[in-house]
Amino acid sequence: MGRWSRRDLLRRFGVGGAALLGAGLVGAAADGEQSGRYRRAVGISPLHRAGGVYGGAADPPSWMGPNDLDGITIPPPPSRRDRRVIEMTVTERSIEVGEDVFFDAWTYGGTVPGPLLRATEGEVLEIRFRNQTDRPHNLHFHGRHHPAQDGWEPIPPGGETTYEIVAGPAGLHPYHCHVTPLHLHVAKGLYGLLIVDPAIPRPYAQEVVLILGGFQVGDEPNAVVTWNGVAGYYHRFPVKVEAGVPVRVYLANMLEYEPVGSFHLHAEVFRVLPAGGEPGPVTDVVTLGQMERAILEFTLPEPGRYMFHPHQHWLAERGAMGWFAAV
Repeated sequence: MGRWSRRDLLRRFGVGGAALLGAGLVGAAADGEQSGRYRRAVGISPLHRAGGVYGGAADPPSWMGPNDLDGITIPPPPSRRDRRVIEMTVTERSIEVGEDVFFDAWTYGGTVPGPLLRATEGEVLEIRFRNQTDRPHNLHFHGRHHPAQDGWEPIPPGGETTYEIVAGPAGLHPYHCHVTPLHLHVAKGLYGLLIVDPAIPRPYAQEVVLILGGFQVGDEPNAVVTWNGVAGYYHRFPVKVEAGVPVRVYLANMLEYEPVGSFHLHAEVFRVLPAGGEPGPVTDVVTLGQMERAILEFTLPEPGRYMFHPHQHWLAERGAMGWFAAV
């Protein structure tokens, strides 16, 4: 099986020009002179790197720089069409989720998370699905659609099918494989997000996607916990936003083997739109069960660094620590 670099995967990221930010994996070192491969070979869990700026947070791949995860600002909603055709292929790939840490993933389109999909409410989405692996998979969307298009039927190895759904309701909807054991297919990487914009566009905001996920290392599930599939990236390279301008975060919890995930923003509060629906409470922590999602809206009024992380601290320390840099 070929090994792709994260840069190769990012070139394939997105559908219809939409890009998804990536996030990473823990590349810890009990001994700074040992390579990540050696640590794995001798069974040392790659969790905590000593001497980090904050809490020994995990490191992204060493080759990554501040511009290697373009797409932090999502392109504006696409022009509405009557029908939008989406190609979705399941493949197996080895991906680098942290410094010298590779994961044998099951992927939609070669990436974990899968491509970020975006449509306007009412558009017909024609999703041409191909299974290029030696095990059954499928594609199930949350949200509203005809039950005949629910995507729970297994598609055999080498098989293909077409799903047709009408995008809606407006909001944020995960998609994932629904073949049993479902927890394994999600934990191996078969998940992503669909943003459905309302027919009357939301007010302008700087937009960011944050998907909480985890990767097994050795026998330990969620040894690496990430925002968007690469540990520690936003700890090393903060998400840059303009101070005083509204920010909209599309947030989803895709973390298996944990009862809940959460998101905490330091030094500011946000408005919660559960699943993207009607505005809810103003808070600085939101807690999500698995596959739950929310749209968060806030403004960072002062220039500076605003930390974000799950408030289950063991998840943050395994790679899900990050910063917004308001400039």
